Amino acid sequence: MTNTTVTFNGLASARIDMRWLSEAMTQSYTADQTNKLTLPVGNKKIEVGELFNISGNFTNNTVQLEGCTPKLDYIGHALPKGAQLIVTGDCGHYLGAQLAGGKVTIIGNTLDFAGCSMREGMIEVKGNCADYLGGALPGHKKGIAGGTILVHGNTGNFTGDLMRRGIIMVTGDIGDYCGSRMIAGTITNLGKIGKQAGMGMRRGTLLLPELPEDMASTFTNCGRHNLGYLTLLLHQLRSHDSEFKSLHSMRRRVQKYMGDTSVGGLGEILIWIG
Repeated sequence: MTNTTVTFNGLASARIDMRWLSEAMTQSYTADQTNKLTLPVGNKKIEVGELFNISGNFTNNTVQLEGCTPKLDYIGHALPKGAQLIVTGDCGHYLGAQLAGGKVTIIGNTLDFAGCSMREGMIEVKGNCADYLGGALPGHKKGIAGGTILVHGNTGNFTGDLMRRGIIMVTGDIGDYCGSRMIAGTITNLGKIGKQAGMGMRRGTLLLPELPEDMASTFTNCGRHNLGYLTLLLHQLRSHDSEFKSLHSMRRRVQKYMGDTSVGGLGEILIWIG
């Protein structure tokens, strides 16, 4: 069975809400049904068929979105388990927001709030992400609550803000305020990390190759530890096709910092030392 292909023709100048694509995938619409869906573009309503060329029906669980640009928001919104979306090109805001078990793969970069409030599933970005990766929807108090986000590049500020569960893996650098207000879950990277990591975190783990820049004084140095549970975590990290595969499977000695004590937090920042 061939994949369904959706190609953006680039004729719209305003931002486009892509939640119609998730609706078509979830409801198994035909191409004709999908073309007749209307969506707001600026102050007008336009049929999907005027902006997108659709090849195939949405009875197939795998869909390819081509010709993507940063004007397209909410790509892969709330996709359920079994649905897979492969995106070619850079994406707008809210990529994979509230993902519910599906998989979204992006061959490009994303703007803010990728993976925000996702519940389960996987997002793989073969590029860079902007701010609030895995954070909460604006006005909400729950960030990523499950699943995995793998970024083969760098991420911006507030990565994992209000994170509750799940794993965020970044092969490159992370900006300022990583893990801010974090409640649970794991964030790890292989590059550098910016200022004030873990600000206001209550629980959860930041697993890093070196100390964050300008680390807050509200984290307590708890000494060096050999943590057995890291073997299980490493097994999960190494299961994905990324630079994390190069980590030794028995690497589990770390320098441990606990905090944020300013909020009575019991989170941990772990720095590899062996």
